[in-house]
Amino acid sequence: MNGWRAFQLGISRTIRYWWVVLILFGVNLLSALSLAVLPAGSLASQFGHRIAIQAAADGVDAWLVVETLMSPLSSGALGGQSVLELANWLQQITLLGLLTALVLPLLAWLPAAFLTGGLLLTYVEVTQPFRWRRFLWGCWHWWGAFLLLGVMQGILVILLLLPLTGAVVGLVAIAGGWSAWVGLPLLTVVVAVGLAWIEGARIAAVLGGMRNPFHALGLALRFTIRHLPAVGVLYGLALALLGLLHILFRGLLLPRLPLDGWLLVLVVQQIFILARLWARLVRLAGGAALYRDSRIPRAADPPAVVHRRDDPRGYAQTGQPGGGSFAAQTSPGQPAGQSQGDGAKDSVAKR
Repeated sequence: MNGWRAFQLGISRTIRYWWVVLILFGVNLLSALSLAVLPAGSLASQFGHRIAIQAAADGVDAWLVVETLMSPLSSGALGGQSVLELANWLQQITLLGLLTALVLPLLAWLPAAFLTGGLLLTYVEVTQPFRWRRFLWGCWHWWGAFLLLGVMQGILVILLLLPLTGAVVGLVAIAGGWSAWVGLPLLTVVVAVGLAWIEGARIAAVLGGMRNPFHALGLALRFTIRHLPAVGVLYGLALALLGLLHILFRGLLLPRLPLDGWLLVLVVQQIFILARLWARLVRLAGGAALYRDSRIPRAADPPAVVHRRDDPRGYAQTGQPGGGSFAAQTSPGQPAGQSQGDGAKDSVAKR
């Protein structure tokens, strides 16, 4: 299978299982709203007990309030204890902001890591009907493995991608603008290959029924190297689709939205987020189709061929999830239900 065919299958399967996109969008929206409650509630509790600050913010510029509080006369006007209380409050707010900036991305990543196993299982078992129990089982079964894969991905980004990005930026700053035409495409290729490797490890884990992230990374690395043209075309098209969505939203649609219509802006932003999630699922579904077409062993395959004697077509059929694979077929002169091996045994017996 080539990359263009995998990209087409990714689009068709995400459209076929459209509720998977809605599940991912709903869980991400709920997690974002729940995570926003913590800093919003803390700020509301701090400002809610300072009616004077609220009254000043209604009619006075914020910079004027800050300048007044920080002036040398504020200590004499408010008293030393009030200034000390304000300093302690500012330190608490700063510490809370730093902790929130560190913890919120991790907490926001947990629902996505939980859902990845279920949605990949849905795209791998394309011949099976969608079942909630099977979907949730896939989410729970691979959650721990995908959490470990995410941690390993973060370590690789810190150790490899950040130094490479710094080297490219330094090269552009020293050598001039012409080096950007060399450094930026190289950095883009490295990011795309790394993304294909990490996402391929998740696909290989689900397709092979394994939860060992190191084994999955090894399989994905070998697959990416052997099928580099197909993987490159698939991820090139998928990332181009994502870039096109960003251009349409930020370059064409967002500047034309009325700023006073906050509800319209909110709806359009959520539609854009939904489109971004769909583009990511196109990548995963196309990668699942590409891996499924390869020779990676599938845990769902039966160990032996099941012979169906009552099959009127007269050949043995396997129960692979891909369907349509047949192990033994009768020759034109044999009766239904008798395979070639049975016919050979009968001929030997007659002799």
